[in-house]
Amino acid sequence: MGGEIRRMAASGGRTRTGRGHTIAGMADTETGVDDLHLATVVINVSDMERAVRFWNAALGYRQRESEWGPTFMMLVHPKGTRLPVSLQLTDTDPMEPVRVHLDLYTSEQARHVKRLVELGATRVDDWPYPEDADFIVLRDPDGNEFCVIDHAEL
Repeated sequence: MGGEIRRMAASGGRTRTGRGHTIAGMADTETGVDDLHLATVVINVSDMERAVRFWNAALGYRQRESEWGPTFMMLVHPKGTRLPVSLQLTDTDPMEPVRVHLDLYTSEQARHVKRLVELGATRVDDWPYPEDADFIVLRDPDGNEFCVIDHAEL
């Protein structure tokens, strides 16, 4: 970013770089972000019915719409307290290396990995895990990678 990061009391607690770029602490309207926010994560799938069954069971979610969408489905947490997951039909296979993946956090990693494998996920045992890894890499039934992290919260 260039320049030293410093606090500016006159800026209302905003943090600025030496070039004057604001990087933290500003109201959304001051940064131009306004109402732009992460609303859902989209997973490309080749079999919509299988993917809906897997991710609903994996996360305890349900379909948002009552009607079936053959090419796009949004899955939501029953209480609306978690980020939705959307499924989008594609005719291409997942590419490696993957550029984006999901991290699922839990205090019961072994139990959930076992449960997810029973639901149709596969364990990626040949992953170059570090010695002190707190994550296990899995692939959903469509081959999309995701991790189960041994932490209850972020």
